[in-house]
Amino acid sequence: MNPSLSALGLKIVAVANQKGGVGKTMTALSLASGLAKRGQKVLAVDGDPQGDLSLFFGAETSGDAGGNGMAGGLGGLLAELSAGRSADLAGRIVRRVRRNLDLLAGPPRRLRSERSDAELRAAAPGFAAALQRAAANYDWVIVDCSPSDGALERLLLSACQAVLIPLEFQLFSIAGLQAMLDTVASCGSEAGREIRVHALIFTKAENRVGRVEDYRKLFSEFRLPIFEICKSEYLPRSVERSRTIWEGGPASYAARDYARVIDKAFLEVQP
Repeated sequence: MNPSLSALGLKIVAVANQKGGVGKTMTALSLASGLAKRGQKVLAVDGDPQGDLSLFFGAETSGDAGGNGMAGGLGGLLAELSAGRSADLAGRIVRRVRRNLDLLAGPPRRLRSERSDAELRAAAPGFAAALQRAAANYDWVIVDCSPSDGALERLLLSACQAVLIPLEFQLFSIAGLQAMLDTVASCGSEAGREIRVHALIFTKAENRVGRVEDYRKLFSEFRLPIFEICKSEYLPRSVERSRTIWEGGPASYAARDYARVIDKAFLEVQP
């Protein structure tokens, strides 16, 4: 059994995959809210300009009085940092979106057109330092990254200590996983420290689908812990009602599977 994140002392965790549609935001939401339900103090960071995590919690990703959409949340923070100014992350946090759960709302959709790659690279060290300071007040920081491989995603990954990669049992996922592993290694090299790829989380798992066992064997060659989340109607149904899986389907197989990730990947302290 691999050591848990708690046993390793790693608390800033990215949920990331360069491929979209793999259940990344759902996983970030379920893990962050599930940890909070266990009494852990959690900060969720919406790093995706699509802003789905912020939308779920009813938080604005943009729209300041000046009309530039960059004042609040992550967008405002990066604007300040890219301009070479010090910035306060704590003052931008939306408190208690759920019990024990706070949120740093995501950047506006037009972030990539308003902030150049050079500006985002310049903001990266300041963001990592700001996130580290904020993490001192939490048990966990869960960062929902966007499905891309650009300066924003590298900024987010470089600020984290560990990565969970959600994906699907598909042949194309193998090449995507290798690219993701290479990106994490590259970000770790730039940051001057290891960023641990802690586990793979296969969402929408269906045992009855042919060749699933073959895919399990293929992905086991990466020598990373594998978790599977049962495909469940409770997940989309709960989100439509602005409810987490713990609120909308606490007895579902999906809730059981995410609880196992929390138990084994996060909280289990090894002897």
